[in-house]
Amino acid sequence: MTDLSRPARELLNALYEHARSRKKWDGTRKTSVSLPDLRRAFRTVPRPKVEDELEAVVLRRHLDELYEYGTITAMKGDDGEKVPLPKGVWVLPTNPSAKKVREPLPPLHPRMRKVAQYWDSAAPRTRIGYRAVNSWFLSEPDMTPAPKRERALDIFGSRTYSGCFDAEEKAFDELGGLFFSDREALYELLQMYSAPPQIITERLIVESDGCYGRIGDGDILLIVENVTTCWSLIEALDGVKGHAVGYVACGMGSAFLASLASIKMLRLGKIAKIRYFGDLDPTGLSIPAAAAEEALKDKDLPEVLPAVGLYDALLNIGTPLPRKERRLTTQQAIDPVRWLDPSHHAMATALLCGEDRLAQEWVNLRYLKANSEWLRGLHR
Repeated sequence: MTDLSRPARELLNALYEHARSRKKWDGTRKTSVSLPDLRRAFRTVPRPKVEDELEAVVLRRHLDELYEYGTITAMKGDDGEKVPLPKGVWVLPTNPSAKKVREPLPPLHPRMRKVAQYWDSAAPRTRIGYRAVNSWFLSEPDMTPAPKRERALDIFGSRTYSGCFDAEEKAFDELGGLFFSDREALYELLQMYSAPPQIITERLIVESDGCYGRIGDGDILLIVENVTTCWSLIEALDGVKGHAVGYVACGMGSAFLASLASIKMLRLGKIAKIRYFGDLDPTGLSIPAAAAEEALKDKDLPEVLPAVGLYDALLNIGTPLPRKERRLTTQQAIDPVRWLDPSHHAMATALLCGEDRLAQEWVNLRYLKANSEWLRGLHR
């Protein structure tokens, strides 16, 4: 830049500094500087004082110098003053832009061939989705129909996809693009379906079982944190004889704590026990632990205890995956973990004090129908 006058060179450096600090500019693209910011940058540049020379005249002279040097260009339009200044300038790139590396199309399973036409224009996360579904098909999976969130764990439930989604079981809620947005075709292709939510009402009608899934004449109310697992359990229990579960209800996360008192309105005297099953993470354990404390304060409510067999299954077959919630200290983990069966304390403490979680959807319909160990604590 030896051809530039010193004031013009210092003005250019001030513009570069503004772009780097305010716009995280890396020099590989042009970036805009408005006229007010341009004036502020100019006023930081030392220059000889010339009597009666207007600021706009000096700034215009330096800008003309930078235009000619090819480091900036003027935006269209000016400020309409006697000595017109542009409405802003474009600071031009100083570094070559990084070459975009074209991600190659992987060998596609026959059921995924249509993805080839979408590949080049797909967003990075959409391509991750294509790769995951394609790999799943290539693994010759069990195609027994499954609820959407359970199928999502079948496909995305490994550390390969950690951090790509808010939660792996919710991956299909976050994926877009032509392939994933055609829900009817996608559900048919992947042999999955949506588990319908239970009826939610502001006031529970005593004469109706509509807010709960009544699946037997037992005295246990089984509360399940998430809709998908709730309906998988209802379907699985429908084929089991001799269990003591009378009702299955979806706790809907923290809503369970708020609705705990409404349990007294359901067929009074028919519920003697409450068992709960949810995710193994800080929030998933804090909800039933808090509900258990509230139930102890009310003589008309049964204790809220863990569904031991279901937690056994989750710890045995689930794949721990990174979570977004912070780690707990050993001291912080004591209260929520204490609610669990003692046989689960050590593993649950390790999860809460580490960085992983276990989504309850790992205990899927396929497992529930093929095994009976999870019924521990739910028999008569």
